[in-house]
This record gives sequence, structure tokens and C-alpha cells, in this order.
Amino acid sequence: MIKNYELSPDKKLISTSEMKNFTYVLNPTREEIGTVSEYYDFPFDYLSGILDDYENARFETDDNDNNLILLQYPAVSNYGEVATFPYSLVWTKNESVILALNHDIDNEALFSREYDTKRYKHQLIFQVMYQMTHTYHDYLRDFRIRRRKLEVGIKNSTKNDQIVDMIAIQASLIYFEDALHNNREVLQNFIDYLREDDEDGFAEKIYDIFVETDQAYTETKIQLKLLENLRDLFSNIVSNNLNIVMKIMTSATFVLGIPAVIVGFYGMNVPIPGQDLRWMVWAIFFVGILVCGWVTWLLHRKDML
Repeated sequence: MIKNYELSPDKKLISTSEMKNFTYVLNPTREEIGTVSEYYDFPFDYLSGILDDYENARFETDDNDNNLILLQYPAVSNYGEVATFPYSLVWTKNESVILALNHDIDNEALFSREYDTKRYKHQLIFQVMYQMTHTYHDYLRDFRIRRRKLEVGIKNSTKNDQIVDMIAIQASLIYFEDALHNNREVLQNFIDYLREDDEDGFAEKIYDIFVETDQAYTETKIQLKLLENLRDLFSNIVSNNLNIVMKIMTSATFVLGIPAVIVGFYGMNVPIPGQDLRWMVWAIFFVGILVCGWVTWLLHRKDML
């Protein structure tokens, strides 16, 4: 899908039928990529890289002064997990900006703000990159909340639901760590390129993106370590809780077996002491209770119950 926008007189992006100031390419086919790349005269692989979910981040400039920065951003995959995917951000020699990706984003901030007609290219690039980077922080905050909930509910847990959730979070964090590491390197190269060309302070704006990316990278590594420790702790707690349950069940089975032995003895079809006494059944009942109580106290005293 290709959507085209231009700057209106009130300095906002509005929809248009022609490729002008901004082109938004969502989940494109190879034919649509060919149409856009041919119109703006830049290499086909500037946009086709997003068709490979494992495409590495990179920064390129061609002979026609068209520029590409391909970075990775987080999104929910078709399997329901949070993974990272590539997006292409291209700005051309005629001051047009093209954004191509396979997962739709919340682009309200792109279309709600006003742009300087002379610097809209830089402002638009910064806005897109800032929003993509901020998405990492949103997911990391969600992972942090989920991890704390797991920590609260871990004490008495004997189920595997928490482990499944931990594995899902850990898988996402591994994707984040690799993607953010690559993004940092590409952003650094991009900043060096901008500083060499003296892009009117635009390099400092991109440096802010680099700082946000570096912070997300650091938090990702911290959360991974915390989650690994939590998984080990959780496994030990679950194992210990199961041992406690088995100990209680074994002790309870032992205690409940005592009345069965007594009743079984007096249920034999042979002459036994007191069989002619009417109150013998109550005597057996109370003796059984006393013996069970004494055994229970003894097991509890020895920390076996």
C-alpha cells in the first residue's frame, strides 16, 4: 500500500494522489517497491530490504545523492510475540522522504505537527526515528511491569504459566538487544556523515536519537540479566513448593492410614478383645483420633508436615 502526502499551506501533511513530500509505503509488494524506487530514481534494494525480517541495519548513499537509513523497530509478529523488523527511511535529492515498513505504526504524531517548509525533510526524518526508538521504551516498560508481576506471584507458584511468560519476554529482549546494538552502530555512522556535511545542527538531533537508543540498549541488557536470575529463582521455588506439597501429601496419607489400620484390625472375622462391648466402636473411634493427633504433632515437631 502506498500513501502520498504533501505539505499544506498550514504546514501539515495532507493526503495527495502524487508522490511529493512524503510517501508512506506499508506492507508493499515488489511491484509497489519498483514503482516507488523508479519514480524517485534510487536503488530497488533501498526499500526491498524490509521484505526480509532479518535484514541488517545500514546507512547508504548513492551517486544521485539519495540516502537510506535502514533500522529495526519492535512490533507484534503474526505469532503474537514482540519481535523486531526492519524499516527503510529514504530521503531523495528533491527533498522527498519515503518511509517503508511491514507493520503499521501509530503515526498520529507525524500528521498532527507542523513542519518548516525549508526544513521539513530533517524534521520528518527526526520524527519518524524518534517515534520508532520510543516504541522500544514503551515495550520495555511493559516488560518491566510484567516482570514485577511475576516477581510478586512467584512465591507460591507451582504452575508453568509464569515460565512461559518469562520465555516470551526473554525472547523479545534478545531480539531487542541485537536490533538496538545494530541501530547504535548505524546511527553513529549516520551522525559522522552528517557532521562532515555540516547539516545545520541536524546531527545533534540524530544524536538525541542515538542517546535514546543507547538507553534502551542498556535497559534491555539489564532486564535480560534480571530475567535470567528470576527464571533460575523461579525454577528453584517451584521445585521447592512441589517438594513441600509432596511432603504434606505423604504425611497426610501416613496419618490417615492409622485409622484404617485400627478399623481393619477390628474388622477381622475372628474373636477379638472387646467385641461384645457396645461402646467399643466409640473407643476405637476416639483411640484413632488420639493416635492421629499424636502422630500429626510428632511430624510437625520434626518439620515433616
